[in-house]
Amino acid sequence: MAHLTVTQRIEILILIGCGDKTRTQQEVCDLFNEKHPDRRISQSTVSKIESKFRETGNVVDIPKPGRPSVSEDHKQNILISMVDNPHNTSRLVALNNEISQTTVLRILRQEKYHPYKIQLVQELNEDDPDRRLHFCEIMMDLCQVNRDLHRQILFSDEATFCLNGTVNRQTCRYWSRENPHWMAETHTQHPQKLNVWAGIVDNRIVGPFFFEGTLTGERYLEFLQNDLVPALAVIFPNDNDPDIPDDTIWFQQDGAPPHYARPVRDFLDNCFPRRWIGRRGPIEWPARSPDLTPLDYFLWGYLKSKVYVNRPHNLEELQNCIIDEIHRVTPEIIHNVQEEFLHRLAYCQEVGGWQFEHLI
Repeated sequence: MAHLTVTQRIEILILIGCGDKTRTQQEVCDLFNEKHPDRRISQSTVSKIESKFRETGNVVDIPKPGRPSVSEDHKQNILISMVDNPHNTSRLVALNNEISQTTVLRILRQEKYHPYKIQLVQELNEDDPDRRLHFCEIMMDLCQVNRDLHRQILFSDEATFCLNGTVNRQTCRYWSRENPHWMAETHTQHPQKLNVWAGIVDNRIVGPFFFEGTLTGERYLEFLQNDLVPALAVIFPNDNDPDIPDDTIWFQQDGAPPHYARPVRDFLDNCFPRRWIGRRGPIEWPARSPDLTPLDYFLWGYLKSKVYVNRPHNLEELQNCIIDEIHRVTPEIIHNVQEEFLHRLAYCQEVGGWQFEHLI
C-alpha cells in the first residue's frame, strides 16, 4: 500500500461502499485501475486497506519513529474535508482542525492538491449553441478554401478600462489533485471610464482608438468612415480604389447595438462587400461568443494584466500605458493568437456550440 496516497486509499474505501451497497474486490480494482492506469492495484491491496480500516478505523501507515509534525487523524480529516467540499479554503480547514494554515497547505502539497482559480465564461441562451455551431462550420469551410483567411479577417472589439483595476478572482478557489475545469458564467459588463477600440489582422494590432462617453451608431459610423477605413486603406492599399482597403481584407464585429445600426451595415456592405461578419451581416456573428474573437480571448485580458502593474493615477497615464503595451506585442504573438482562432472553431464544434474553454 506504500505506493498509494491517503486520498487514493480513501477513494478505495468509498468504492467498496457499505451496508447492502458494496462492491466486490474485483469490481473495486476495475474501477480504480480505470481511473488510475498508472497506479494499478490488485485485490490483495483492496483487502489490506479494508482490513486495516476495520481494525484501526484508519488507512494511513503507522508513523515512523520521531516527533510527527501533525497527527495522522488531522491529515486524514484535512483530505476528507477537501474531498467533501473542494471549495473549502485552507484557512477554514485550519480553523476547523485547530492547526496552522501552513500545515494544511503543506499536507495538500504533499498529496498533490492544487488550488485552481475560477474561469469566467459567457452565459449562453438556449438557442446560442446552434448559432455558434453554424458559424464555426461556415468559417471552417471558408478556411479550408482560403488557408490565409483567419489572418485576413480584421477582428474588432471595444473594451472599457478603469483606474481601479480588473475583476477580483482571489476568493474563487477549487482544491483538487486534478484540474476540475470549474467555470462560472458572467452576465454583464459594467460601464467604466476609458473606452478603447482595437483590431487584430495579419499579425498586427490596428489601433488603439479611444473615445469618450457612450458609443452610439452615429459615432461608430463616423469612426469607421474617418478613422478606421482610411487607416486600413494605407496598411492594405487597394489598386482599384485608394479609399478602401484591399479586397482580400474581411471585417468582423460583434452584435453590439451601435454595430447593428442600419447606416453602419450599409457602409460595411460598400467597403467589405460579402466580406464582413456581424449581426445581420453576410456571415452572422453568433451572440455571446467572446471566446471566438482574439480581442476577447487574448488582447483585453493581456492588456489588463499589464497596464495596472504600475497603477496609473489618471486616465492619461492609463491611456499611455495601453498604447505602450500594445506596441510591445510582437507579430509572433499575434500570429499564434490568430492560429488559436482555428483551434477554437474546432473546440466549439466538438462540444456542439457550447462553452469549450475548459477543454483548452
